[in-house]
Amino acid sequence: MAGLTTQRLLTLALVIVSGGPVAAGQAGVASEITRQTSGSFVFRDPGSHHPTTVWFCRPPSLAADTRIVFVMHGSESQTARQACSIASSDVRVLNAIVLAPQFSEQYYPGDAYTFGNMLDSAGRILPKSQWALTTIERLFDAVRQDLALRRNEYDIVGFSGGAQFVHRLVLFVPEARFHRAVAASAARYVFPSWSERFPYGLAGSPVDRKVLTLAFSRDLIVLLGDRDIADRERERDAMTQGTNRFARGLRFFATATEQAITLGVPLHWQLQIEHGVDHAPVPMVRAALQLLRY
Repeated sequence: MAGLTTQRLLTLALVIVSGGPVAAGQAGVASEITRQTSGSFVFRDPGSHHPTTVWFCRPPSLAADTRIVFVMHGSESQTARQACSIASSDVRVLNAIVLAPQFSEQYYPGDAYTFGNMLDSAGRILPKSQWALTTIERLFDAVRQDLALRRNEYDIVGFSGGAQFVHRLVLFVPEARFHRAVAASAARYVFPSWSERFPYGLAGSPVDRKVLTLAFSRDLIVLLGDRDIADRERERDAMTQGTNRFARGLRFFATATEQAITLGVPLHWQLQIEHGVDHAPVPMVRAALQLLRY
């Protein structure tokens, strides 16, 4: 084990937690993406066993070094197509296939999608292979293998409910193969602290100090609009995080900073604020995609 690289260790960990490698060659994946520059296909996830419609758009030509970028929809799954449409103008400059998986309410009711499908109906933590968070990894494998893409990392951005999903991916699956994750305008958070109960904090969750240290080492950007201050009344645990999305995001990042100091570990996360922007998907998703031009 001492001779393994960090990337190989992360890949090995992923195979263990997701129940094995993903079988490629699902009908419709490669054929649809190569046939047209935008559209959709159905991904049958071997972990959750749920079918997922995946909207996509891509540049006019594909190459072995074409990137994969996930754009995660809000709390309503019908916005997945809109998320892909917003990102379509960036595919050429990013040289990326944009994938917007649609986690339908039929299989992910209530908060199941935004909370990563980590809990069953009784509130018990499901096996990691069934989390929607790990569906992203298996979808990445299916597309990458079917299209013979060379890159072994992807990027992921999420707006609103999608940002709830993305920051949970970083916290609970820190070995995932994303290069950069951007969580834009989340309404609720898992605070990286054991003083709050899961799913609003880490107490009672699978995250220990080692996992959180790895999560802090990953490239996460918390993107907030400074006018995102109008919000509905939410559940008590969410309202204790702050009275609006902007306040909750600031407190989330401050809590991460404090926790990293307490643990004596570096925090590689970043906070970025879009001035004059409220809870609007187009400017926030576009700003998130700009952060992928590294």
